[in-house]
Amino acid sequence: MKLFTAVMMLLAAVPVYAQPVQITISQPAEATTMDPGRSTQVLTVNYFYNLYDTLTRWDNTLRLQPGLATSWKNVNETTWEFALRQGVKFHDGAPLTVEDVKATLERNLQAGKTVVQPGFATIEAVQVVNPTTIRISTKKPDPLLLVRMAQMGAQILPARLTTEDGMKELARRPVGTGAYRFVEWVKDERLVMEANRDWWGWDGRAPAIERVVWKPIPEDFPRIVALEKGEADIITNVPPDRIKGIADGRTTQILGTPSSRIVTLSINGTQPPLADKRARQALHYGLDVGSIIRNLYAGQGKPFSGGVADTDFGYNASLKPYPFDPAKAKQLLADAGRPGGIDVSLHAGSGTMVNDKFLLETIADMWAKVGIRAKIDIMEMGARQRMLNERTVPPNGLLLGNPQSTLLDADGSLWRLWHPNGFNGKYWVGSQPGQRFHDLMEQARYSLDQGKRRAAYAEATQIIHDEKPWLELFQEVIVYGVSRRVAFKPRADYRLIVAEMAPSR
Repeated sequence: MKLFTAVMMLLAAVPVYAQPVQITISQPAEATTMDPGRSTQVLTVNYFYNLYDTLTRWDNTLRLQPGLATSWKNVNETTWEFALRQGVKFHDGAPLTVEDVKATLERNLQAGKTVVQPGFATIEAVQVVNPTTIRISTKKPDPLLLVRMAQMGAQILPARLTTEDGMKELARRPVGTGAYRFVEWVKDERLVMEANRDWWGWDGRAPAIERVVWKPIPEDFPRIVALEKGEADIITNVPPDRIKGIADGRTTQILGTPSSRIVTLSINGTQPPLADKRARQALHYGLDVGSIIRNLYAGQGKPFSGGVADTDFGYNASLKPYPFDPAKAKQLLADAGRPGGIDVSLHAGSGTMVNDKFLLETIADMWAKVGIRAKIDIMEMGARQRMLNERTVPPNGLLLGNPQSTLLDADGSLWRLWHPNGFNGKYWVGSQPGQRFHDLMEQARYSLDQGKRRAAYAEATQIIHDEKPWLELFQEVIVYGVSRRVAFKPRADYRLIVAEMAPSR
């Protein structure tokens, strides 16, 4: 995978600016909610990591750091205590308390309250020890509890906004403790945040950017024009054929890095023909993924198999992606009793990723040559989010996604999605209790022995490789188009955290 190189300013020495500084970030899709428990869509999650804080946090090298917790200790194998940072205020002026932390985490333990519940399912109870200490007990030893406190959905909310009525308010008007506070949200036009001057800060450092405007521009060409005209400072989802032009621009640059995100299509395999693993394997043999990466993504990607990116603990390097083999695809369909081919549907939210519409069209064209007839459905992102949240991918339907790791561990990528309560859990019998895959992932989730965890993941990823319960395409490379007046270091986790940015000198 090719890694872009660029000169970027480290934020250790941020200068003081006399005048307020505003930047505009353009993504291809509108936010779907301001509630961090109700979306894991990459573009929407970017808002959460600016508005809210977590107990622990990943820095821009993906090392774990203190956040709203200043320290922690392991009382025993199943009990952790966190010391809460003092003097922190929510954007509405209310002080952060241990009760807010307790209410936030307890909401995430209740099935149906959030879409992030699988990531917190190891937790047994959350208790207040004293006004400055919170205790988290797990059902069994959890080797990943500290990083769970930095993951999606771990953003700490005021307790009042974790109730049913509070969540309705939160979805529209967020209140956090983060580096930026909410100003306004004009649907399909802009979402505005301004620096929180009461923020506790990282190392006592205030944000260098005073105001940030998030502007959705769904179409690629207008988004690039906005960057070139200085109307946007950062754009995501850069089309591969425009990378060189932006890199060579007088006022623009390309910043990029390999990512922890993979491109997949969830498969509802609960009914024939896709209930048969041979049909699912045929989907893979019928695709020339290398050609897709070269022609649609300028070579920026890496085919993979087994469900885990190479950034994560649990990655299985011995698994090789299925080769493009149309004859094999046809034979598998015949073996599955479908010599005349099969019918499937392909679904995507507009703006899910670069070239998403072209990707589905290319997949459909390749499949047509082996007897797989695909109907394409491109939705607006809100409809896609509902399909994801409500688990309503139709039988024999496939939903495009580019899920990313939340823990840099297979538990936060593969098991987050394939847990019985995860986004894909209902679509494949292997996710259910009593199945070998389920039992292996649960063993790894609760073991403190890294050798045993690695062995469990090796077997589990082999099952994914053989069963192909979802369509596995490639691991992504992140590419941003950036104004030369802005400096930051791209993160492998796709977060655009404005407090890590600064005006260029």
